[in-house]
Amino acid sequence: MKRLTLLAALSLTMLFAGSYDKVKITPDIAYIYVYHKGKAVKVHRIQDTKHKLTGEYAKQYRPGKDIQPIKLDENVRSIGEVELLHFMRNKVNKKRGILIDVRPKSSYRAESIPSAVNIPLRVKDNKVKFDKILHIFGAKRQSDGSLETSNVLDIAVYCNGLWCGKSAAFIKALLDAGYPAEHILYYRGGFQMWKILGFTTVQNN
Repeated sequence: MKRLTLLAALSLTMLFAGSYDKVKITPDIAYIYVYHKGKAVKVHRIQDTKHKLTGEYAKQYRPGKDIQPIKLDENVRSIGEVELLHFMRNKVNKKRGILIDVRPKSSYRAESIPSAVNIPLRVKDNKVKFDKILHIFGAKRQSDGSLETSNVLDIAVYCNGLWCGKSAAFIKALLDAGYPAEHILYYRGGFQMWKILGFTTVQNN
């Protein structure tokens, strides 16, 4: 049923392509479809060329918040919006990857990137819950405490933006647990950059 829903949504691409030509994602991509909570969502950019960002994510300065390095670990790949969209379409849609929002639940409920699931950063401090998360990702805790990771999913992690350290802390917890770095992607721009570029967001009430 989900596949039919997505195919039906994709079939509309040719009909409405011209409606999204004003502000494209790339010269070849006007929008994509992704699944969010079982429904196909069209992800595109705001077509109003006079639109201006307001609210929390329009702020430039946040006391006590440091800009995050673009490289968290030599083996963890940092990505931008285009790479994230490819991940959403080619990995998340096919259930071979998970997009993780590590912001607080209240922030996720208010607005998130389509297809993202919420795993608040505090979960990393609860060993039982964190092990359950690792199991969902395909990792299995062995009797000697090590992690068996031959069948793990690819994951992409994001938080509030360039100034937010939540993604870095969550990725460090994954690496410390033994999760393979080559299966982790870091979307450094986070929700602020997603908003700045005018991408589609969803509510999770």
